[in-house]
Amino acid sequence: MSTSIDLEALRAVIREELSRPASPWLDSDAAAAYLGSTAGTLKNWRASGKGPRYHVVQDRLIRYHVDNLDDFVRG
Repeated sequence: MSTSIDLEALRAVIREELSRPASPWLDSDAAAAYLGSTAGTLKNWRASGKGPRYHVVQDRLIRYHVDNLDDFVRG
């Protein structure tokens, strides 16, 4: 019995997995890159109450969760 493997499908899965960030929590620069935007745009969105949901850690660190970024893009 032989097993046939679709190499292109396997490569697609590997590319997708490798493109995911190591942590689901991204700083502003990484979140901006993920969205194809700039950190300045994210800062403007935060100031105006727009943009993706974010979290403030230790009263000074801004972090975005990948799921919130994906929801923002879909929304």
